[in-house]
Parts: sequence; structure tokens; C-alpha cells
Amino acid sequence: MRSQQKPKEQDPWSILDVPPEAGDDEIRAAYMRKVKEYPPDRCGPEFEKIRDAYDQLKDPYRRAKYLILGATPDRPLESLLDDVPATRRHIGPEPWLAVMKSQRKEQQR
Repeated sequence: MRSQQKPKEQDPWSILDVPPEAGDDEIRAAYMRKVKEYPPDRCGPEFEKIRDAYDQLKDPYRRAKYLILGATPDRPLESLLDDVPATRRHIGPEPWLAVMKSQRKEQQR
């Protein structure tokens, strides 16, 4: 069975060249640097990747959902630990509850 993990180049953090623990200001600054490097009028496909990565990371709920549900099905625990700092920044149920609420809303549609 092939791994369903997203290629490293599709990882929003690697697209924007920021660490997974980067804050909102760092993510926005990286986005602005990348937009200057790859303007939409000259580098359309690359700009779309950058824009999609920024959209994924600027929303804390989508970022948490990606972190939680972005695991590889055949090695879930191992893939969750890849590229994660040794100390976790988010402690408590808030990220899990946010994902559960968004899934419930999607199911009700």
C-alpha cells in the first residue's frame, strides 16, 4: 500500500519556508517575501501554491486541522512526530474541539 502522505513540497510550512511552530506574524512575513519573489503576473502556478499555503496557515483552525488530520494512514504516530518540535506549544483540548466542530458543521451541510 502506498503512503498517502503529502509530498514535502506540498507541506505549507516548507512552501513558505517557516518552521511549524511559527507564529502569525512570521507566517505573514514569509508570505510577503514569497509573493515578492514569485509575483502572480509572472509566476502563476508557484504563486497559487504560495497563496494556498498561506490560506492554510493563516487560519488557526485550518492549521490545527492540518496538523491533526495530516497524518499518514499506515504510520499515523510516526508521521505525526515528523517535523514537530520536542516541546508542544498547544496543550489542552482546544485544537481538537475546533476540528471536531468544523467536521460536524461540514457533515450538517
